[in-house]
Amino acid sequence: MLKNVGVVLRPVPPPEADSLADAFIKELEKEGVKVWRGIVPDNGEFAKVVAELDLVFVFGGDGTILHAAKTAALHGVPITGVDFGRFGFLAELDPSTALEKVPAFVRGEHWLEERAMLKAQLVRHGVVLGEYLGLNDIVVGRSFLSGVIDVKLDIDGSALTTYIGDGVIVSTATGSTAYSLATGGPVIAPTMRAMAISAIAPHLSLLGHLIVPESSTVTLYVGTRKGASVTIDGQPDFSIQDKDMLNITNAPHVAYFARLQPKQYFFETLANRLRRGG
Repeated sequence: MLKNVGVVLRPVPPPEADSLADAFIKELEKEGVKVWRGIVPDNGEFAKVVAELDLVFVFGGDGTILHAAKTAALHGVPITGVDFGRFGFLAELDPSTALEKVPAFVRGEHWLEERAMLKAQLVRHGVVLGEYLGLNDIVVGRSFLSGVIDVKLDIDGSALTTYIGDGVIVSTATGSTAYSLATGGPVIAPTMRAMAISAIAPHLSLLGHLIVPESSTVTLYVGTRKGASVTIDGQPDFSIQDKDMLNITNAPHVAYFARLQPKQYFFETLANRLRRGG
């Protein structure tokens, strides 16, 4: 049984999402559930309360769901997405039928799906400058339209290849249906912890895509004269300098998604997206 629930939206939600969130809150309170409402990203309020919540309903597209999921994952709190986006790979509920599913969640009839996350360490001259978490992907890309960057790829300390092009994507199974897929990368079943590596517009490379096991350490050595940047889950995060290094592994945290659909839902969702072209 749910006792404390979060309802979150993006900072400026569409009117229909705002209205449905209001209706959700009324239905949850009618079921005796205490509700906290907020936005993501915010000034840190969601992070302060999320540990006290049993479940978080996220009204938005994949970007909003990613924001909420990463914060909730740090405390083991599951989320459920209500689809107000374009692609909807992460969402569980369709807005037209979402409200009628509230009692099932309150009664605890949902199941939890685990999604792997990535951890990246930025290393400069042997010093770790920062650690970062991603649920979709970690992308090293050029900062300017002209020119290319060199990205040397090591797997578990063994040199594999050097890409000369626009950059490299390292993605989880969750991210395999995002930017990685757009580059021709493979789709990975959502509960697998493997990592996919995809080169972005590589020049004269025979190894455009690679899947490595969950225990792997992926190391990217960056060579750039004009500048490069790291983007995590679609959000520009930081600049990267010539000879910087990124160590990427599976994160110790996982994201939990509360679902009512059958456990084979993903392949039906994928087929529907393929039929409609995205």
